[in-house]
Amino acid sequence: MIQHYFYNCSQDHINRIDRNLFSDIVNTIQTLEKREKQSEINEDILISLAKQGWSFDTVPSSRSVLKRSNNRRLCLTSFTLEANWHSDFAKVFNQDSNQELVQLEVQFGKVESMFKDFCGFKIAYFERRLALGIELVMNDPNKYFANRKKSVSGMAYFDIAKQTLPAIGLNCPIWLIGIG
Repeated sequence: MIQHYFYNCSQDHINRIDRNLFSDIVNTIQTLEKREKQSEINEDILISLAKQGWSFDTVPSSRSVLKRSNNRRLCLTSFTLEANWHSDFAKVFNQDSNQELVQLEVQFGKVESMFKDFCGFKIAYFERRLALGIELVMNDPNKYFANRKKSVSGMAYFDIAKQTLPAIGLNCPIWLIGIG
């Protein structure tokens, strides 16, 4: 099951960046297999997005062949601050001779890490580099990982992200996606 929340953007905004962006991301998520471990989900997402030309921050050593065409610099949050933050994935879309940077975060960590992702989107948007930030979280980690409830305590999830975004008042466009 996939849930969407568009913060300071819409599906039309996403389609203006690239007519296939929305469907490519949704199709990537829909083809994910149910996995027991977060690391397995992360690897499935990495392989799928890398095949679609997305750059990425880190890659498991077993997948080092993916590094050949990677432009990790696209994942950099800021070119002006000394914060050495990177998004998980990034891709530049060319629209009418404009380059539109989209950064994507897969957040299967704590809620606090989700806030750092939002902050990274804001910084890149402030620097006029980011057209869209995409945050991917679980709908309900306790349900998805029912056999390991203790390890998902405090994990970021869709409803908390959806409720938090308007409260913190960011001015950047964020597409929040809940999976599972």
